[in-house]
Amino acid sequence: MDFLKTIPFSTGCQIIATHPCGLIAINKKAGRASHPNKNPSKNDKPSMIRAKYNFRDEYYSWIDDNQQKQHLYLVNRLDSPTSGVILAATTPEIAELAKEQFRNKLVDKKYMAIVVGKVFPNTELWKNKLSTQNSGKFVRSNTSKDSSGKIAITRYKVECFDENNAKLSLIRLEPQTGLTHQLRVQCALHRYPILGDATYGNFAVNKKMKSISKINRLFLHCLSTSLKFDVDGKTIEFFAEAPLPESFNKIIRYNNQIKKHFF
Repeated sequence: MDFLKTIPFSTGCQIIATHPCGLIAINKKAGRASHPNKNPSKNDKPSMIRAKYNFRDEYYSWIDDNQQKQHLYLVNRLDSPTSGVILAATTPEIAELAKEQFRNKLVDKKYMAIVVGKVFPNTELWKNKLSTQNSGKFVRSNTSKDSSGKIAITRYKVECFDENNAKLSLIRLEPQTGLTHQLRVQCALHRYPILGDATYGNFAVNKKMKSISKINRLFLHCLSTSLKFDVDGKTIEFFAEAPLPESFNKIIRYNNQIKKHFF
């Protein structure tokens, strides 16, 4: 699609998969917002696409080199500190069909995270009741003990421990539900906060690892997304995978600069 070449992506964001129906997958860089803030401020993170955003109909718009107005419809979002797969569509009809799969919890999403601590057991299903508080520009989630909370369900699997004796674990996270900050909150609740999490994390470890590694990010990455839906009697199957960022390998794999501070 020539149209795709006109999308004004921010640095570090790019298309990683497309489908003839108009569904596309973008690899979003950590530190890029899924879309601009509705009430912008000077502290906002840059959005993954440098274009105007329609909040009512959830699409980006821009003028291409031929002076034609183009639209790209956002299907789902990631927190700005999170990197990885995010979906969009070239038409509102395809976007709505894909969104319906998210609403019905029929989308398979896999995340990778580096967490503080050696996770045990090797695999488990977490179930926690969470509630969300919205205070101005900030949204926070936490445990809930009343009827207002919703159940968050996530399965995790330990991939490996770090090679530097820094007591870190690389884990795969498969959310069965999609609540606000679900993975970040559940990891923290189970005493394995995600490295680099400035809201729910272990701030002392975050500061130390940032100082040693010179890497400043939340170590949460949407590795893959897959879904299927019917269009005009035909089943569309879509899968996209975003490679694990090199920053993860720099923390997990042997790194003499990190090792000498922990061994």
